[in-house]
Order: sequence, then C-alpha cells, then structure tokens
Amino acid sequence: MEPTKKYHPDEAANGSIAPDNDSSESGTPENIPSAVYIARQPIFNADGLVHAYELLYRNTEQNISNASSVGDEEATGTVISESILNFGMYELTNGRKAFVNFAEGYLLNKAAYLLDPEQFVIEILENVVFTIEVIDALYTLKAAGFDVALDDYIGTPIPPEILSLIDIIKIDFKDTTKEQRASFSPPLIAAGKTLLAEKVETKEDVLEALNLGCKLLQGYYFSKPVMLKKSSMEISSVSYMKLSRELTAPDINLDNIAWVINSDAHLTYKLLRRMSTLQYYRGNNITSIKRALVLMGNEEIRRWIMLILLRDMSNTKSDELIRTALIRAFMCEKLARESGRHDCAAEAYSTGMLSILADGSRNLEERLNHIQLLPSVRDALSGKDTLLKRLLDIAVCYETGNWNKLEYLMEYSVPELDLKLLPGLYMMSVSAADEMLSKEYS
Repeated sequence: MEPTKKYHPDEAANGSIAPDNDSSESGTPENIPSAVYIARQPIFNADGLVHAYELLYRNTEQNISNASSVGDEEATGTVISESILNFGMYELTNGRKAFVNFAEGYLLNKAAYLLDPEQFVIEILENVVFTIEVIDALYTLKAAGFDVALDDYIGTPIPPEILSLIDIIKIDFKDTTKEQRASFSPPLIAAGKTLLAEKVETKEDVLEALNLGCKLLQGYYFSKPVMLKKSSMEISSVSYMKLSRELTAPDINLDNIAWVINSDAHLTYKLLRRMSTLQYYRGNNITSIKRALVLMGNEEIRRWIMLILLRDMSNTKSDELIRTALIRAFMCEKLARESGRHDCAAEAYSTGMLSILADGSRNLEERLNHIQLLPSVRDALSGKDTLLKRLLDIAVCYETGNWNKLEYLMEYSVPELDLKLLPGLYMMSVSAADEMLSKEYS
C-alpha cells in the first residue's frame, strides 16, 4: 500500500497534498512511438486519506482532457483497455477502486462485465439519457456487484427508480451555487446516497463540503490529475505467427484459436471488445473465449483475425488505409462470386485485404514472410498473372478510376464479369467495410 497522506484546510491549494507524484512517469523512453497515456486523480475521504482514483482519458503528452475530440464511446473504451492491459490496475490504484466514466453505449453493450466490481466504480456521464434500456443495464450492473456513481450533478431532480440505482453522487462545485448545494444535498443524504464533492478548488469549498455531509472529495485543491505513460502493448510475436497459421488452414479450429487468444491479454481484450457489440451479446451469455468464437462464426473469425494482423503488418494507425484494404477485400470477394468462382472467394478476400502491403512497398517479400499465406494469395500479391491477381487489378482500377485498363481487364481478363455490375458491387463493398470498421471500434 502507498503511504497515506492527510490534508488540512489551512494547507496551500493546488496539489499541496497530491499523492504519488513520483509515479507520473513509467520510465518509457521518449523515442518509443507507440506510447499510451492515462491520467488519474485521487479521491479523498473525509479523514484526508486516499479512497479511490478517477481514471481519465489522455492521448498526448499534454495533461488535458480531450475526450471530446474522439467521442465519449472511444474515450471510455480506451481508458478501460489501457488501464487493464498496459498499466495494470494495481499499478494505477494500489488496490483502491477506480472510477471510470461510462458513455451510454458502454452501459448498453455490457463492456463492464470485462471488469472486476471490486476494482471499478461505474461513473455515469452527465449526458447519458436514462432510457428503459439504460435502466435495465444499471439493474444488471448492480446485481453484478458494481457501485454506480453519477457524474457532474447540478441539482436536476432524479426520479426515485433511478436514484435507487445510484450509490455515489458527484456534486459539481464549479457549476452550482452554495445555495443550490445546501438545498439538494440533505434529501440525497437522507436517501442514503454517498456525496462526493468534485471540482473542489479552495479551502472554503472543502469546509463547505464537509459541513454538507460529503464523505468524499476531489479537485485541484488536493491534486490535479497525474499523467502516466507507457509503451503500447502489442500482440506477441508467438500469437501473431499462430494466428496467421490458422488463416491458412482449410477449416477453422476453434480450440486452437481460443488457446492462442487465451494466452494473449491483448487479443483477449480485442475479442471481448468486438463481442461487446449488441448484435453478439443480445440474448447470449459469453462464458468463454470459445463461446465467443462460436457466436462470431467462421467467416467473421477469419476476417477479424486478418484485420488484426493487417494492422501490425502494415505498421499503420491510418483508418483510411485499413478502410481501403477492407473495400478491396469485399470487392475482390464479390467479383469472385459474380464470375462463378465461389470456391476461391475467401482467397480473393485475403488478396484484396493484404494488397495494401504491396502498394509501393520495397520489402513486400519480407512482410509476407512474417505470415503464412496460401500459395495462390502469395502469388497474386507478388504480381503473378493469376485469377486472383486479375480480380485485384479490376478492384484497384475501379477504385482509382483507371477506366481504360478496367475495360481491357473486363473484356479479356475475366470476361465472365459484367462491367455494369461494378458500381453496385463497389457500393456494397464500401458499406460492408464501414460496418466492419464500426464494429472494430464499438
């Protein structure tokens, strides 16, 4: 346990008692590009001891809140993933609980079940609308043992059925007046709610909060959020090779894939995050990694694995480049089916997906050597004149508007295809790619 530190209202403000300032850096060298960030702000009890920490989204070296730039949903997912996978909960909180802001989507998609109720407090953002679905989700979270906090409370009346689901109410000392706080605090205490005074910045705020009956306090008077930084955790090289080997197998072996994912924390989180989309969770209990894979189905598993591996192989964080790869993949697959080559549709998808590795790449062979590929896919990516290469050429020509070459390919290369079908196939491919990317970040 970390040394406990006490405050006194007469001490200097703004960080005079900030705990653990010596842990704001993790020693990550500055030249590591794949750094991840998180901030934490301590929450004190009325005796001046650290009770918990709030974990806050950060994505740069600057210690500022920029969750609005990525959206509440992504900010929630990032804080959850980085706290569990890259930092580790004990390192972040030293055994104390962590308050994490939950956007509405993360309440509904059951992502909280990835977390330990002994470690986390679900903090509901102020803009969450208490629909029937949200209320049902809160009932389930409470039954699972989670404490629920309401963020940035400014005195808006809370219906009894919702109030019964909330354990902690965070009173916003910045956007409420002293008179307002004196009015709405006593009924909340009478209802058995724990009050947390947040955005406390002065000695007067501290004294008022204690007089109101606030059991917890948080704000710049005690400590500003402390930044932490680490290098990003990637899929292990062993997992990488084993997954790529499974892609070349004629039949999906769920036991093998489940074993690989269970052995890699990064992959486990990625799969469970994908499974947290409502279409997978609705009416299903995810009791194991293998159960999750069964619900996904073989085709979705192959595409998910390929998308993960492609991000590592291309060494890119560009969603637009990944989107291009997905569009090509779906386009090549559809072209194969339209030309009557249903038996090679999966290979066509792989060819289109991996084609971005060949775009201007001087070390294509080196990249392809890192994974196991079917010979037909490797030949197409290496430029050999095969059916898969021709389908890829058609997809790329349509994508880039190379109409002269496209007409030649359609007439002499794959004459079974009808040029008039291409606009519709391309639009369907764009739609499918966007849907898959939206599930990747849901």
